[in-house]
Amino acid sequence: MQHIILSIITMSIVWYAWQNFKWLGRLKATDLELSDEQRQQRQMSYIMRIVVCLLTLAMLPFMFTFIVK
Repeated sequence: MQHIILSIITMSIVWYAWQNFKWLGRLKATDLELSDEQRQQRQMSYIMRIVVCLLTLAMLPFMFTFIVK
């Protein structure tokens, strides 16, 4: 049961990171009215979300083990 919960949490984090990665790739094509500074701020927010997702994925097994035991 614990592995199922961990896999569901992992899949949701990976899905959210993938969505941010897609939004980052489509940013220049979809938001033509943004200035360069605004576009760069959006890019940084997407990148930071992806980094947080990756860090969470790296720490998730350790946090889950600590919480369960």
